[in-house]
Amino acid sequence: MAWRRSIFAWFFGTTLLGGLLSHAAFAQTTLNRPATPPALRAAVPLLCTQNNRAAHTSVRGSGVIADSGGTLLTAAHVILQARSDSRSDCTLSVMVPDEEWTRAGRFRPFLLGDCHLNQPLDLAVCRIHPAENGRDWGYLRAARLRVRSAVAGESVWVTAFTGWGLVPLTRSGHIAGRQNYLRQDGCRCDFATDIVAVEGMSGSPVISSEGEVLGILTLAGNGKFRGLSFGVSIEQAKSFLAAEGVMVPGARVNHEPM
Repeated sequence: MAWRRSIFAWFFGTTLLGGLLSHAAFAQTTLNRPATPPALRAAVPLLCTQNNRAAHTSVRGSGVIADSGGTLLTAAHVILQARSDSRSDCTLSVMVPDEEWTRAGRFRPFLLGDCHLNQPLDLAVCRIHPAENGRDWGYLRAARLRVRSAVAGESVWVTAFTGWGLVPLTRSGHIAGRQNYLRQDGCRCDFATDIVAVEGMSGSPVISSEGEVLGILTLAGNGKFRGLSFGVSIEQAKSFLAAEGVMVPGARVNHEPM
C-alpha cells in the first residue's frame, strides 16, 4: 500500500539523519540546560502519513507507551484532528527506538489500531501493533505511571516531538499549580506547568524528578495564560484508564458511572 511504503521510505530515509540530529540536540541541551534530564524512552512521536500523498508524513503529536502490550496514551484532540481533517486522510503510526533515545540506531514502526477517547479529559487510549515484524514487540518499553497529586513548585520535564519527529525535545520546568482549568470546548485540565508548549507537544508525558509520568499535556496557554501549559493528571484519569485496562500501580478506583 502507498501509505505503508511512505512510512518505511520516510523511516529509513531519516533514521541516520535522525540519529545524528538526536545526538546533536542532546549535546546542545546538555550545554545550555544541564539540569534537563534525558528523553524518556517510552515517549514516542505520533506520525500522520497522508493516504493520498504517499510521500508526505508529518508529526501530529506525541504519546507515551503505557504497557508492553501496546497501549499508547496521547491527547484525544490529536486523534480527533487526524480523523476529521479531510486534507490529511492519514494513517497514524508511532516510531519506537531500539535503545534509549541517546543511543537509538533504528526505529520500529507501529500502527495505531483502536482508540478510545475521553473528550472531557482530552485523553486517548490507543492500541498499537508492529507494522511489519512481530518481533518488534520486544522493543516496547512502558513508562512508569504514577497516581498522585502534582505539587506546586515541583520540578518536572516533558519529552515531546516536533519538526523531524525522530528527534526528542526535552523541556524542564515546574508545576505552576493545581488548577481546574475549563477550556472553551468543555475539556477540563487539572494542573498547569510553566513549560512553554509548541506544536507537536500535545500528548507528551509530564515526568517527575523520579522519572514517573504524572500526566499528559493537552493545552498551550494563551492570553493571560501565555507561558503556561495545561494537562490531565494520571490521578484525574485513573477511572478512565482502569476502564480501558490500563493498570496503574497504587491506583484505587471508585467504580462509579462515568
